[in-house]
Amino acid sequence: MTFRISLLLFLSAWFVGCTGRSGSKDLPEIKTPPLSIAIVGDQAIAETIRRELAARSEDAITVDVVTTEVLFNEKRFTKDILIYPPAMMGDLIARDWIVPVPSATLNGDMVQMPDIAQGIAHSELRWGAKPYALPLGSPVLMLMARTDILKQFDLQVPQTWEEYASAVEKIHNSEFLKTNDVIAAATLEPLDEAYVPSLWLARSASYVKHGENLSTYFDFTSGKARIDTPGFTRAAKELAQIAATIPDEYNSLDPKASAEAFLSGKSVLALGWICKETIVADTVPDDIIFAPIPGSKQTYQISNGQWLSSPSGEVVSVPLLSTSGLVGSVSSSSGQTVKAADLLALLTSAEVLPLISPASSRTTLCRISSLPMSDAWMPGNLPGTALRQYAQVSMQQLQSPKHLSALRIPERDAYRQVVAEAIQKTIARPEDIDTIWKEAASEWDSLSEKQGMPTHIKSFRNSQSIGENAF
Repeated sequence: MTFRISLLLFLSAWFVGCTGRSGSKDLPEIKTPPLSIAIVGDQAIAETIRRELAARSEDAITVDVVTTEVLFNEKRFTKDILIYPPAMMGDLIARDWIVPVPSATLNGDMVQMPDIAQGIAHSELRWGAKPYALPLGSPVLMLMARTDILKQFDLQVPQTWEEYASAVEKIHNSEFLKTNDVIAAATLEPLDEAYVPSLWLARSASYVKHGENLSTYFDFTSGKARIDTPGFTRAAKELAQIAATIPDEYNSLDPKASAEAFLSGKSVLALGWICKETIVADTVPDDIIFAPIPGSKQTYQISNGQWLSSPSGEVVSVPLLSTSGLVGSVSSSSGQTVKAADLLALLTSAEVLPLISPASSRTTLCRISSLPMSDAWMPGNLPGTALRQYAQVSMQQLQSPKHLSALRIPERDAYRQVVAEAIQKTIARPEDIDTIWKEAASEWDSLSEKQGMPTHIKSFRNSQSIGENAF
């Protein structure tokens, strides 16, 4: 479209010059339609973007909010830009609704790709080898701990899942909880039905992601599910054991609510994250610390059928990306691809992002240059030392070269539902764990076969930011 308009303007000027007429007022004025933006389920960030655009542009750019259900009931996406959860990318590409970010925009002054956290830049924004999106920020799970209470039990902040489970067991079985009127649990985890599949993947990551291993959730060659292998079933078993220690009133928290309960003094440990909307109690417990999600000194290698120790016995923590957050892409139906991409680059730039992203409860800082401004994404009444430490650990995880992307394949909700059901069965019948997860793997394979295995294999490879030639 841009090329056709440029050509028309050139021919019009040439014709005027050849006839000797100035006649510009007789020619029709050519205008491009105003750009349009759709945002999936986030009214707060939509209002902020409207305000920033009104202050920066005279163009009548429209910003609308749409639910996931309404969006996917449409036969065609007609806006210029879509802002959406990163895990949705596979479904959008399967519908041919978004296009790669143009090279001209990527190489422009605003994107500054080296400034974007490594994990997000290398995994979350890509489909295969091509960047399809620009980031507004995506949080990762954090370990939260009361070091004052851990010291009472002669415990350190857990670094591995084994240390974490051991600490929880020791505190849970002590007299401490029975005599404490405030602390209700040794730990809290986001066991909300909608999030628990991501919690399981986060717990599995350090067990299944090792070296250059690409066959994590599925075999890269056959497309068959691998969720019944020891790395995944061990994570499921450990999740179930911890869930058994959490009181009923706290067994359906999401990551934000888990952090809020911890900050109000309800647990000694917790897994979750904080954002600007996190509710912080008037009195925050002393000696709180934020740490990377626990990891492991061992990973399971399917090729050898055994658990292998990491080099030098180091603990490997593998953050899970794309369980929340927002990214933006240009629509395949936009007649102004470069103009739309440049607008998206502006919204996600180092200058504008800190003014927009904090408005959403789903985002966090994702640019290295934003670290000094991290308070913009945090609740105002946490101690400054804690806020800075949280931001540093969060960026440390986002920058980690060892990370795993959550499920981003088409029809991912169907796969996640299978996992949610398998986890509930594991909690209820841990002795049947092998049977439960073999059945879950079989259900995953059935979902994959409905799409066609070649299509599924291609999607999985691309979802892990690896091109079709993965080997």
